[in-house]
Amino acid sequence: MRGVSEKLLRAWSDAPAFLLSCPGPPRRYHAAVQPISQLRLPQCLLGGEAQLTAFAAANPELAEKLFFAPMPEMFFSASSLRALWDATGAAPADGGIVHLRFGGTRNARVLKGARNGLVLAEDHEAPPLTASRHPFASGLVLPAHIRRVFAYRRRVTRPVALGSEATPMTPLPVACISADLERRGGARGRAAGTDGLEIVSLAEFRSLAWAAGPVRERSADLAASVGSRRRVPFVLLPWNLNHAGSAVPTLIERTLNLQSPARPALRLLVLPFNYPGQTGLIRRMIRHVRATTDGGAKALHGVFVGRLSALASLPALRRLARVAWVDGNDPEYDWTMRRLAACGIEPVLLPADDALTVSAETRFGLLHFDTRLPSVRILRRIIEEVRPGALPLDPAKDKSLEPIH
Repeated sequence: MRGVSEKLLRAWSDAPAFLLSCPGPPRRYHAAVQPISQLRLPQCLLGGEAQLTAFAAANPELAEKLFFAPMPEMFFSASSLRALWDATGAAPADGGIVHLRFGGTRNARVLKGARNGLVLAEDHEAPPLTASRHPFASGLVLPAHIRRVFAYRRRVTRPVALGSEATPMTPLPVACISADLERRGGARGRAAGTDGLEIVSLAEFRSLAWAAGPVRERSADLAASVGSRRRVPFVLLPWNLNHAGSAVPTLIERTLNLQSPARPALRLLVLPFNYPGQTGLIRRMIRHVRATTDGGAKALHGVFVGRLSALASLPALRRLARVAWVDGNDPEYDWTMRRLAACGIEPVLLPADDALTVSAETRFGLLHFDTRLPSVRILRRIIEEVRPGALPLDPAKDKSLEPIH
């Protein structure tokens, strides 16, 4: 066996099943545990959700042993564990199930009685400025039962398990970033529908519809934007909802205030990841945009939020935007940039010449982060550079620029 499974099986060769999990809305799934082959995540482009699907695709020899559980912590009683064993075909006598958690250290969960591992795309070089009594607030501490960390980079700030001095770390091969793209032919293809691409403007955003998903109603604001005679380029803006120190809300504010509401130079398409069902954070961002931008409520019609739930619709996303601005404050920014590049989208790591302290109420209490982002002067220059290069100016030379119907 090659790839990740070879490293896993070196220590866990007797595992009867591999249970994968990541943060997400449990009601989106039809079962408490299901085979990976039956899984459809709310979004699969970025974050823990994409890391999970890429990991599964990188290990086809484990396909029959791979399962998904949205809430592994629910299996704690004797009866629930028996149900888990029945669903996976495993049994205690066969050796312990291996549970791999995706989606960041602060969202780490363990499965009782399993051999628990964390797949880590984060590098918490800049933990919160404020001290917190909660042990997991820094992002550098893991539950005690996490026995191994699998990392996409060799040199990262290594988290430790609670009560332990060190947690063994295993590097992951590059295939774990893009294997799902290669298997489904979604990385570079053109012919695709838009059923797996959900986009609404901030003015059209409705929490219940977004949380329940998928959003089937077409966006009138998007249709007006892509169908206008003066086509304005779109720029993707990935947003890690698991990082409370994100600069994304401030970036949106500054970008809008540097443009004319009537004739914008570009439009932003925000891509939330790491549990995109957290609608409270999106609503907070909408209130921030309404209160801090010159256009007020009208500005909400020109900023969009979206998610890709099927890789078959990736070409449709590329027809809309060819460039993504990446927030360097995000602990996952390196993985995000490599993933976007594999998808055929140009990632641009934003300059960080302006310091800002971001304060956020979290489940760990009030945290403060030292955040850096582009100054107004630099951001104005970046916006000007996007205008001629984000999309070809002659639609006749590029059929992928035809409106999305």
